[in-house]
Amino acid sequence: MATETTELAANRSSVDQASVRTVVALRDVWRDYLQLTKPRILLMIVMTALVAMAAAPQGLFSWQAVVTTVVGTALVAASASVFNQWYEIERDSRMERTRRRPLPAGRLTAIESLGFGFLLVIVGLAVFALGGLPLPASIALATWGLYVLLYTPLKSISSINTLIGTLPGALPVLIGWTAGGGSLNQPLGWWMTAVLVLWQLPHFMAIAWLYREQYRAAGFQMLTTVDPTGRLAAWHALLPALALFPVGVLSVGADGLWGWILGIASVLANLGMAWGAYRFWREQTSITARYLLRASLIYLPAMLLVWVLRVCL
Repeated sequence: MATETTELAANRSSVDQASVRTVVALRDVWRDYLQLTKPRILLMIVMTALVAMAAAPQGLFSWQAVVTTVVGTALVAASASVFNQWYEIERDSRMERTRRRPLPAGRLTAIESLGFGFLLVIVGLAVFALGGLPLPASIALATWGLYVLLYTPLKSISSINTLIGTLPGALPVLIGWTAGGGSLNQPLGWWMTAVLVLWQLPHFMAIAWLYREQYRAAGFQMLTTVDPTGRLAAWHALLPALALFPVGVLSVGADGLWGWILGIASVLANLGMAWGAYRFWREQTSITARYLLRASLIYLPAMLLVWVLRVCL
């Protein structure tokens, strides 16, 4: 009897251990698939689209429209990130900052990521269609196409890829704007989009300088690899940062006293990044590039807050 009890306990322990291993394996696979979507970037994209929707004429007019915009934008943007990593498996394996991603590390296969990417974009576009938002769906598809079919291949061909890449990076503004009843004929949506275009250049120039050796080893054609001095990258950081002063004010689109206050707030939001871009223009070092990168990461949430205040006030 004691022997049978011991055997039962051993079998139960073996089953429990197998269950734990299965749960852990599933959790790890889930994390790898989530990592393919670049969740931090995804969160910023969704927030940008949602703020732009709130700033549009009809705003957040229904829960259905809000959920459709958030889910549809998230799925299509996630698909673009998955296809980007699928295309760059070999190059990512050469870079220290990317070689531990699921695909170059071998934790997921190329076929698995390809199927995941197609599933995300198909479901995302279906969400837009079922939610009755055909124009935002069209802009989302155009954004996906620019990122996957143009920007991603260009990264290994020409340094113009960064300029092209600012377009899909900014178009989520128009997804949200049109989802909130905004028209493509209205300038405010375009001014908000222009802020995202200009913001990305100093942000990416800082990254390109900090990881220039890794980009060069991987075969990426960045401004910091075709011009090792960093002067071209510095100009591409400084001029957009300066242009953000007037464009940021125009993107507020408010009149009266609050218009002035929010316009000044947009100028103040850009001071740190403009100063960082100027420092990087004066001297291309890791210190100045990191300062510019941090300043750019502060600027965008600050501008999103300015746009939210415009809606609230």
